[in-house]
Order: sequence, then structure tokens, then C-alpha cells
Amino acid sequence: MTHDNSLKPAGGSIAHFTTSLDIGGAQAMLRKLIEHSDMRRDALSHAIVSLLPPGIFSPVGTPCPVYSLYMPRGGRPTIPSLMRLFRISNRLRPEILQGWMYHGNLAASLASMVRSDPGAIVWNVRHSLSDPALESRKTRALLALSSRLSSRTSAILYNSQTSARQHERYGFDPERTVVIPNGFDCATYKPDRERRALLQKLFAIPDGRTCVAVIGRHHPMKDHVSAVEAARRVIESGRNIHLLLVGPGMDNPSPGLRDALALLPRHRFTLVGERTDVADWLPGVDILALSSAWGEAFPNILGEAMACGVPCVATDIGDSAFVLGDTGLAVPPRSPEALSEAINRMCDGGEAELAERGGAARRRIEEHFELGEITRQYRRLYQSILRGSRTAPRPTDQLPSQVRAALP
Repeated sequence: MTHDNSLKPAGGSIAHFTTSLDIGGAQAMLRKLIEHSDMRRDALSHAIVSLLPPGIFSPVGTPCPVYSLYMPRGGRPTIPSLMRLFRISNRLRPEILQGWMYHGNLAASLASMVRSDPGAIVWNVRHSLSDPALESRKTRALLALSSRLSSRTSAILYNSQTSARQHERYGFDPERTVVIPNGFDCATYKPDRERRALLQKLFAIPDGRTCVAVIGRHHPMKDHVSAVEAARRVIESGRNIHLLLVGPGMDNPSPGLRDALALLPRHRFTLVGERTDVADWLPGVDILALSSAWGEAFPNILGEAMACGVPCVATDIGDSAFVLGDTGLAVPPRSPEALSEAINRMCDGGEAELAERGGAARRRIEEHFELGEITRQYRRLYQSILRGSRTAPRPTDQLPSQVRAALP
């Protein structure tokens, strides 16, 4: 790991505390934010503290040190990992401690408590809470603790209006709410139908097939079973579609997903695991389908597909319907029937309508979610905090006893 404490211009320093740097929407936005920041102009320096060992989403081409707490995956924080957190925080002494996702947010709050000058805490919530009962017991406990600590932050960033309202109802301080949506690099994700040939070559998709892609990690939240059931209905209606399932874990489907896939003709779907080259072949997809049942706030893959001129069908979770606007179709979650009807409706207009919807989707991303404007919104928030916004007191009295015991 790099340990560089020299990049601290007068403008201020920011330490980003994230669960991991694996493939994921939050990690992608963190990486884009840092890679597209003009550190010299903004007079802001960045560092990343990853709770888990660093993954493939570490920023490139920018002088951003990355540290790791080496916490065990899926386990509880250990005393050594907490001590590493405190040492790194005291070494960096950032003016802003920016958390990413629930665990990263808590880490940012903990890190501030061991300093005489605790700095300003900013949380970044990337999840929606349509039904907290769907969350794991650990997540519900983390949410309860977070709601108690939320008033001690300088700002709570959400990437969706829906998520902000849901968390406020759960007890997160509404006076700290700031909404900044995800941003997309329209020079990297762009329409290019010539990529169709690459898509067909990589994934063995025959000529003449309408490619319906579902891109996301294999997790119950993503409800791939509904996507497969919807594809089965579309195929049985006579459509010549090919279902492409891509994402971490998709090459090793769960028993329930295997059972659903067994009802599809084997030559009508492709399973692919983790890919880092999505921008290269995504423009060749005909329809992007998002089947998530819960948890999504602002799915990155929607914005990426739309930037590539790919029309989208998505379940109405988080801000998905808002992101789509009138360029795509939003359907209720956990409804394979509604999802299949939307895919059929997309196919009804043929290539001309798909192209028209795709062009409108591209324009919507350019007008509302272009990465340059989104990074400027982050910069303005950071600068307003550095100019004297609220800083967090040390709320050690609100922490569990086992965490308090680990504090220096």
C-alpha cells in the first residue's frame, strides 16, 4: 500500500472510506470522481481507505494513495483492523472524511473520533430502503446505529431522491440531506453499433437475434430469476431474443437460477462472469433489462447503457423510473409478466424504435447526468464544507461498548 502524506494542498484533503474497491456501482462512482477531479485546480487531495483488500477499481492515472484495513470479508471488524483505521486516520488527518456505503460511512465516523480535530464527516448512501425487512439482520443493525449517528455528520449524500426520503423516514437526519446523482463519462460510454460484431464474437450470439442483456452481480437483490422467467415468456411469444447474463458470480448460478435457466432453450442464453470491458461491447446490446427486486438507488448500469444509446427496461426501484424518463419502460418489481410485456413492447417497434429510444436515452444522460457536471457538484459540496460548514462532534456515547473499547 502507498503511504503518501505529501499531497495536502491548502485547499483541503479528503479521505474516502469504502467497503471495497471491487466491481460495484458505488466503487465505480468513487473511481470516476477521483479520476476526473482536477486536483491542482480544485486544491483538493484525495486518499482512499478500503475496509477489504483493494480490488480492481483502484483509481488509475492519478496520485491517489490507497490504504486497506484488510478486514475479513463477511466478518465483523477485528481489533487489528480498527487500530489500522485509527492509525491511517491520524496519519492522513483529512479535513473531510467521506464514507461510501453503510460500512464505509461508519468507518468514517469512527475514524474522526480518535482525533483532536475530528474533521467534517460526509456519508454517501448508495442503497434504497423500499422495505427494511428485506435487509439482513446485520444491515438492519447498521441502519439503526447509523440513524443515531446521522445528525453528527456535515452532510449525507444520496444518489437518489427516493433513497433520501426512505432513509429520512428510517431516522436519518433530513437536515443533512444532499442529493447528487451518479455521473457518466459520455466519452467512454457512447453509441457505436459497430461494437455489435464484438458482442457477437465474445458471447456467441447469432446474427439476427435481439440481445437482451442483464448486467449485475449474482445476488438475490438483482432477482435474475424474474429476468429469466421474463425471457422465457418472450421467447414463447415468438420473439427471436438472446438473453445475456453478465456479472460477478453469474458463471456459477445458484440452484434457483439454474432451475429457471433449465426452462430456456440452451442456445438462447449466455452466462458470463465478471467483466471489466463492459464499455467495449455494451453499445452492441439491443435492450438492457434491470430486474432488481429491492435495494437499487440509482443503478449505474442504467446510465451506462443509456449513454451508449441502448434503450432500457427497469423495475421501478429507487430512482430508476426517473433516470429512464420517457426513453425506456419502468415496471413493478418481482413481476416477470410485466417485465416480459415491456420487452415485447420494446421489440414491437423494430430497430427503428429501438434506435429512437436509444438516441433519446443518450441525450437524457448528456443533459442531466454528465460526469463533468456531477463532479462539479461534489466539488462545490466539499468546498462549502471546507469554508466552514458543520463539523462532527465526537459521539462516542452512541457507539456499542465493543467499539468504544477499541478507541484509543
